[in-house]
Amino acid sequence: MIKGIALVLLFSAFAFTTNAASLTQESYYIYGKQNLRLFTQYKELTVDHVSASGFEVYGPKGLGQFITRSNIRAAVLDSKAALTRGPKYPTPEETAQRIQTAVAKYPQLAQMMSIGKSVKGRDLWVVKISKNVRANDNRPEFKYIANMHGDEIVGRELMVLLIEDLLSNYGKDAYLTKLVDTTQIYILPSMNPDGAALAQRGNANFVDLNRDFPDFSEKGNDKNTLDGRALETQAIMKWQATRKFQLSANYHGGAEVLSLPFDTIPDKFPLADLINGLGVEYATNAPYIGASKVFKGGITNGYAWYEINGGMQDWSWNWYKDLQITVEVSNQKYPDPSTVTYYYQQNRKALIAYIARVHTINQSRIVRR
Repeated sequence: MIKGIALVLLFSAFAFTTNAASLTQESYYIYGKQNLRLFTQYKELTVDHVSASGFEVYGPKGLGQFITRSNIRAAVLDSKAALTRGPKYPTPEETAQRIQTAVAKYPQLAQMMSIGKSVKGRDLWVVKISKNVRANDNRPEFKYIANMHGDEIVGRELMVLLIEDLLSNYGKDAYLTKLVDTTQIYILPSMNPDGAALAQRGNANFVDLNRDFPDFSEKGNDKNTLDGRALETQAIMKWQATRKFQLSANYHGGAEVLSLPFDTIPDKFPLADLINGLGVEYATNAPYIGASKVFKGGITNGYAWYEINGGMQDWSWNWYKDLQITVEVSNQKYPDPSTVTYYYQQNRKALIAYIARVHTINQSRIVRR
């Protein structure tokens, strides 16, 4: 193994070719955990989904040469193969059309709006669902976001199914009807449509969007500013600043677990009992997650699992006191599309119950800025 200054010089020769903090131009699975600290020391790299067997690492061009020259056992991660096999997932444009079709049937309950553009000019479509949907009033505001990582596709499909479910069952299911009547529900099925189209983790510029937010623990990145961030990240930041979200979740893939804040520091979360209770309830209502043999009860603390800097979950809480959890919804990031129905059936109760929790969390304990 290469040590000390020799390692730094070798890696810098290949990887430090850009000023971007976290690029995902190359991706590998590293076998075993013995080299974990070697990769986590570089902010230019993204380490993800750490397990007893190994972990994923993403970085700029040159990462593979560094791994090879360091004699580290690894395998290339390539989700693009999913684009050539069949059956295929819908394109971002087909997904948008499906959402638009659902919304058009229920103009009093649903509104589809763009909160910004991706690098390739695709709209970031948000659906608001609520009785008298165009009214902005004092009913609590809730949000779901999925598909931050373009190759983690199941969350996007669950959000589309949830939109259709809430709308088509309004007036038929008393519980859902009351939920829609009393809540302002916002759903962003795909934060990274360019990445989804390419089946790649980062956006069209290879930026890892879940390492791109302001980070209160990182000097130089601890101000809630838009400067230097990806267009998709900026869109979320601008949108959040205009709303009063009280409870949120974001959907990922690559594991089956509820990951709870903090992600970026080892400190105990200020509302640990509340957030842990929310996580336990979700995992209980999604049986396959709660029955995890890897994570006790299907939940984990984010930092205890692996450190994330610049993540959306901690940013959401620190600057807006919007409680947010991360749902890792499927072990496979890009499973066969036929599995989506199973995942929705397994998560449906949890998805709906979690929205309802926006009415029961003790807001008096949350001091907003």
